[in-house]
Amino acid sequence: MSGAEVSTLVHVIVAFFIAGTLFFQWRAIHPAVSAAADSDQIREAIRSRWAPMMHIGVVLLIGTGVYQLMVLGMPKAELQKSSEAAGLSYHMLFGIKFLLASLILFIGNAMVGKSAALASIREKAPMWLALACAMVIAVIVISRHLAQMPAGV
Repeated sequence: MSGAEVSTLVHVIVAFFIAGTLFFQWRAIHPAVSAAADSDQIREAIRSRWAPMMHIGVVLLIGTGVYQLMVLGMPKAELQKSSEAAGLSYHMLFGIKFLLASLILFIGNAMVGKSAALASIREKAPMWLALACAMVIAVIVISRHLAQMPAGV
């Protein structure tokens, strides 16, 4: 396997892992914990176990994402620029994907954080988790479009 293939594999596995936990929190964990009598203790137990995984995932996603942009994305963008192909530009789609992914990771980190400044996000968790899940779907759609763009060499 090439470096780009390994990077893509790590990126996709970590992204699905984080996205899956956001979906699971939204539809299973949050409703069950909110109904429990000792919900604060359960929430803290989940948070303390999940926070390190979320932080490691963010580092891996950013690292592999930058690598993929340089190795896979830039040749596609250059080919698109040189051929003056019609359609949405690679850089524009990547920018949208990056902004959405950043917001998803922000929401995920807000859910595992302890900051009082982000307590309002945790208090309205169902809404924020639903928004994050919708953005995950948009990122997947954009990612598939970017992956199908022709490569330079």
